[in-house]
Formats: sequence, structure tokens, C-alpha cells
Amino acid sequence: MALGTWARVYLTPDINTLKFATKGLVAMTLSLYLAMEMQLDRPYWALISAVFLQIRPQSGLVIEKGFCQIGGTVIGGGIGILIMALSMQMPAMAMMLLMVWIFICATSSAMTRNFNLTYGFVMGAATAILVVVLTIVNDNSSQGVFDIAVARVSEIVLGATCATLVSMLLWPDRVRNIIHNHANTVIDQTFKALAMHLDASVSMHDARQQIMSALEQALTLNNDSSAVIYEGPHGPGRARAAYLLSQRALSMMAEMQTYGRLVRERPTLASEAFDEALKDIRDTMERVRSRQTYSERKREINRLRQRIQKAELQRHGTPLARRMAQGLMMLLGYASVMVEAHHAINDAENTRLKAPRLSRHRDYMPALTIGIRSSLLFAIGAVIYVSTQWGSGVLMMVMPVIFGTMFASFPSPTAMLKNVMKGGAVGAVAAFVFGNILLAQAPHEYLMLVLVFGTPLFLGLMALNNRAVLANGLGFCIIYTILTMPSNNMAFDISSFMDRTLAIALGLTILYTVFRVVPSPNALVLRRRVIRAITDDMNQLWARSCNNSRERAADWFNGRMVERVQRLANFDSQLPEDERYLLDLGMTGLNLGHLILANYRRVTSLDDTPATRDALKQWQTALAHAYQASAWGDFDERFTDASQALLTRLREAGEMEEEQIELVEGMIKRLDITLHRFARMSSSRD
Repeated sequence: MALGTWARVYLTPDINTLKFATKGLVAMTLSLYLAMEMQLDRPYWALISAVFLQIRPQSGLVIEKGFCQIGGTVIGGGIGILIMALSMQMPAMAMMLLMVWIFICATSSAMTRNFNLTYGFVMGAATAILVVVLTIVNDNSSQGVFDIAVARVSEIVLGATCATLVSMLLWPDRVRNIIHNHANTVIDQTFKALAMHLDASVSMHDARQQIMSALEQALTLNNDSSAVIYEGPHGPGRARAAYLLSQRALSMMAEMQTYGRLVRERPTLASEAFDEALKDIRDTMERVRSRQTYSERKREINRLRQRIQKAELQRHGTPLARRMAQGLMMLLGYASVMVEAHHAINDAENTRLKAPRLSRHRDYMPALTIGIRSSLLFAIGAVIYVSTQWGSGVLMMVMPVIFGTMFASFPSPTAMLKNVMKGGAVGAVAAFVFGNILLAQAPHEYLMLVLVFGTPLFLGLMALNNRAVLANGLGFCIIYTILTMPSNNMAFDISSFMDRTLAIALGLTILYTVFRVVPSPNALVLRRRVIRAITDDMNQLWARSCNNSRERAADWFNGRMVERVQRLANFDSQLPEDERYLLDLGMTGLNLGHLILANYRRVTSLDDTPATRDALKQWQTALAHAYQASAWGDFDERFTDASQALLTRLREAGEMEEEQIELVEGMIKRLDITLHRFARMSSSRD
């Protein structure tokens, strides 16, 4: 009988889980010991700081998260001092300024793809809340606010430092190992997607699911690569190679998606030689996936490129068929670069590659929603506190802001919050038994404190290392630590314990309610915003292709498109199976951007006269608007007119050979087919 998730975690734990829990417990007990030795007021905040750093425990990621946590804490402490300096005698004004700062932090956290940076913004907001609110509660003097700020910053920085040092010194786990595994997965998933897209016997649904899997892996590789720069002198080289691999994987996915549609919907375009070439590519990609060494993979791809070139597919058939053959060579070029980049990750000492990381798509509407939601959470807690003067109300203001901002960008924040609350409920029971009964009976010594307090914490850390129950483990560790409050002067007051428990429970209930009452913007609204953003970027490609290299413009476009494609895929999953088309629409937008860049370089390298450039610019603008129109269920006839004008201009100029003009004509015919298809699909579904 197969074991469930919890049974696997606790009955059959693997060695990595046990190491992780041990490292976490060592880091937290060390930070607690130092905090108590330094006579800090609230040593448990050092523990909480160390808990958050246990998520993704690889050295580079912990160092990056530590920097973000310390930076956010110091800035938040400074903002708290500034707020109190401006409104020392006006608590209401201080609360209003604090709410503005929380809005800024929460909104900014939603504008970054890096979760460690998101956590830095969270700590900036939480530290400012602690400084301002605790000053108002306790002292409300200039010396008091400074002392509180120093104490809170010291506690949090101490916890981050201890967690970072333990991660680096005790069973160190390197980000470069994760990057290596991610890179293998990206190559495997992308090459599998290519083979599936070029096989007409594979359903488009299966091919679409595979490309979505490859897309997620490429984004994961890009996101995790930022932390590898902290791991030795060759870290930056590995990061650049990983960025290049992500970029070329996206470019390959952009190209393959359209050819997959043509292979299935226009089989008459392919000749016998073309079909043989497609089979050769599929077979070779399967062999490359099974090869383990760089030399074997490179040899397979080079031989395949030579065979395709000898077939001379670009010289036979209709313009559209020849354009398809040209695209196959482009796909193999991307595959070759991906293999090179993977080799550079493993051999960064002797290989130098350069590529920017994926740029960020920023949609201000969801970000503003997250900012408003976090501000509202704090405002509700502040109103309750001001009305009741409830001392434990500080927790009711801090915890919802921390969890609400951290989980807001996740696909299902309410589901994660439910798991946090479940783990927190168990943590409250454990805090009552171990923190208020067993510890009260034990000798008041540090070693006994660690033995009694650390046992449940070790179990919670084991859950924290397993993705399926991570949210439960996080809720347990945080709530258990806050309710136990280990320190030099533990009171073991049941009434105080129940007071804090009620404050945390009320805060999390308010958080869950606000998530339900203030949901993310409507999916249809966000979908239309994504399509408009794609259209705007396609229009910007003209200026970028004029000012930068094609590769730099393509990399910029890839980064901004990858999240949009993911969002469209999420919207697609909400539609019935036979009505899904949004993922294809997003991948087509990615492909159109690359076609714009390729066509610009192809035409201007042979005919760079002002009249031709003007016709080309008009065509690119018309293509961008035709893409947007097809998403709304219409076909923009201006694209047809602009295409005819461009072809007429190229023939009249006489700078390009007829064969080259026919390749451009084949590309335009392919685009015409695609845009008409999406116009029909969109109109029938919307």
C-alpha cells in the first residue's frame, strides 16, 4: 500500500530531509543562544528570521535571501524611525504613514519575479510595523523608538546571519547542482516538445502540455540562476550560461509551435523529402535526450544539420514550404546553442558565454491589488488595536501582512493560506504542551530549553523540506515559535498564551476573509491586458531592432513574454478542454516577435533604402495590430494591405532576388493562415 504524503515525510524520511531539519535546528538554536546572551528583548524574532531562510536551503539561495532579508530589515527599521520622527505625538498619523509604506512594499513585491527579493520587501514592511507599533505601545519617545528599532533589526539580522553561516558550513548544498539539474530538464523537456510538435500523429493537446512544461522549466532555471553568482568566482559565468540556455529554449519554443500547427493542418505543404527530414529531426532529438555527454550531443546535432542542409529543402516547393524548411534550420541552431550553454554551466572555468537574464513583465493592476489588500489588512488590525488597546494586537497587524504579501503572487494563495492555518493550529497545540506545560516543569537552563522546545521544531522543519506540505510546516514553525516565545525571562502565563493565540487566529481569519473579499482582477480583464501588452511590445520591436542586435531585442522580448504565456495558459486551463486556445495564442505572439526581428534583419541587410524601411515598419505595425484583432475575434485587413505593399516595394526596388522575396511571401502566407485561424477561434469562444 502506497504511503500518503505525511507518512512518507515522517515514517520514511530521506537523508536530505533529516539533514535539512538538523541544519535548521542548529541555525535556530544558535541564533536563540546568541540572542539570549546579548540580552535581546525578543529572541524569538531571531528564530523566525532563521525559519524563513530554511526555505530553499542551498548556499547561494540562502546568501541571496539573507542579503534581501537584512537589507529589507535595515530599510524597514529606518523607515519606522522616520515615521515616528515625523509623527511622534500623532499616533493616527503614524499609522497612516505606515499603511502607505506597507502599500509601497507590497506593490513592489508583486513587481519582481525573484521570491528572495519579495521576502526582502516583506521584511521591510514587517520591521517598520514592529518599530512604529511597539514604540506607540511601550514608550512613544525618541530614545524608545531608536532602541526598539535597533533591537528588532539586531534580532532579525542575527537570525539571518546564523542561518546563512550554518547553511554554508554544515552539509553545504550548492545552487550549481540545482542549476545543472534544471538545465538537463530544460533540454530534455524542450527537445521532447520539438519532437512532439513535428509529429502529426501526436495530438496538439499533448504537444501543448509538453511545451507548457518546458516553459515552466526554463523560467525556473532563469529564476534560480541569480543565486549561483554567490558561489565562487565562476558563479557569474554559470549564471550567464543558464540565462542563455533559458533564452534559446524560449526562442525554440516560439518557433516550433507554429510549425506544429502547419504540420497537422497543412500536410499537403510537405514533400516526401520534407517528411523524411521531420522524422530525422524527431529521431535525432530522442537520441540527444538520451546522450549524457556534451560531445555526444553536439555531434548528433551537427550531423543532423549537415543532413538537412544536403537535402536542400529551402530550394524546392512553394514559398511557404521553403520558409518552413528555413525555420527547421533555425530550430537546429537554437538546439546547438542550448547544448553549448549547458556545457558552459558545467565547465564555467573554461567556457565563456554572455546573455542577460529574462526581463520582467510588469502588470500594475494585479500589483496594485496586492498593495491595496496588504494595506487593508493592516488598517483592519490597526482599527481593532486602536479601539481596544489590545497589547497582543501587534501580532494581528504583523502576521497578516507577512503572509498576505508573501502568498499574494502564488497561483492559489487561499489554498496555501489554508495549509498555513492548519499547520498553525497544530503549532498552537504544540506550543501549549511543550512551551507552557513541559518547559514550565523543566529546569530553567538553555540545554533543557533546546531539548524541549527543539523537538517539535525539528518535526516542523522536516515538513518544511517537502514541497507538498511546505505551507503546513511554515505555519507550524512560525506559530509555534511565536506562541512559545523562548527567551531569558519566560513567564509561562496561560492567559497571555491564549491572548496571543486569539490575536494570531483573528489575524489569519481576517487575512483569509480579505483574500476572498478582495480577489485578484477578473481573468477576462487580465487576459485583455496581457494581449495589449504583447501588442505594445511587438510595436516596440521596431525601435529595438534598429538600436540593438537581433539577439538583444529577442532576449528582451522573451523575458517579457514568458510570464504572459504562463498567465494565458492559466486562463486556458479554466476553459473546457475543446475550447482551449489561449496558450497557442500566447506562443504565437512569442513567435511573431521573433519573425518581426528576423524579417527586419533579412530585408534591411539587402535593401536598406528609406522607402523599404518605411514599408517594413508599416508592415510590422500592421502585424502587431492584426495579432490583437485576432485575439478579439476579428481579422485586420490592414495586415493584408501592408503585406502586399511590402512585397510590391521589394520587387520594385530590385535589391533582393526573387527567391528571397518568395521566402518573405511564404512567411506572410503562414502568418495569414495563423491570424485567420485565431480570429475564428476567438470569435467562436468569446
